[in-house]
Amino acid sequence: MPRPIDIMKTRENKIGEIVEIISQKSRNFTKPKIIIIGGYGLRAFIPFSRFTRNCDFVLKKNCGGNLDLIKSWLPKEINIEAIKKDQDHGFLRAIKPIKFQRRSIKLAIDFMEGQVRGRTLEEIIKIDDEFINNSTRTKLLIGDKEINLFAPSYLDYFILKVVSARPSDIRDIASLVWKNDIPNGIKKRIKKILPYPDIFHRNLKNQIIPDISDDRFIHSWHGTFISTEFTNNDKNEVIKKLKSLL
Repeated sequence: MPRPIDIMKTRENKIGEIVEIISQKSRNFTKPKIIIIGGYGLRAFIPFSRFTRNCDFVLKKNCGGNLDLIKSWLPKEINIEAIKKDQDHGFLRAIKPIKFQRRSIKLAIDFMEGQVRGRTLEEIIKIDDEFINNSTRTKLLIGDKEINLFAPSYLDYFILKVVSARPSDIRDIASLVWKNDIPNGIKKRIKKILPYPDIFHRNLKNQIIPDISDDRFIHSWHGTFISTEFTNNDKNEVIKKLKSLL
């Protein structure tokens, strides 16, 4: 029986190979400008990493043209599971099946153009010119490859995480605030990039702060990041800082 960590390492190495192909095809992520977000983007802001099943990128809206271009770059063994091109946003999901010992596993690479959309109608973040222009270069280790990518500004990345607010995002938010504090300019920025800005404070109040306050959160964080550095005092300080946003 293969160990879960071996499966995740194999998946991450394959993701690194595909990201490197995209880097080469896009002239080092500049044509078009492609910005990494999600779990791999987290590595640009904290000295910890966690395994994740997929790799997420965002681009400026270009009526689907960027998505068609990216689709043409992908190797034949990668399947296009979904492609959507609407007036204000687009989405491409590429899936690569992998054989690991006797198991079949999958990795996913998602490209979101113009907007990042979540599970509800209110979970929308605009990828505007400021989002694109404020991104910065960073070297990230994906599997065994160190790749020079663009990551969002800390402010924009923090807003992405709060709007998403899944359990993994909440552990990421605690890590971000612990290591980087609360970013400046949140009130002004959420009005620009969130069509439904109330979701930011609602998620903080109803999901994020209660989850971090739970007695089991520390254990969950330690298991995710394979570290015992995050203490109960750190947790309480994070909660205090997040409450200042309400």
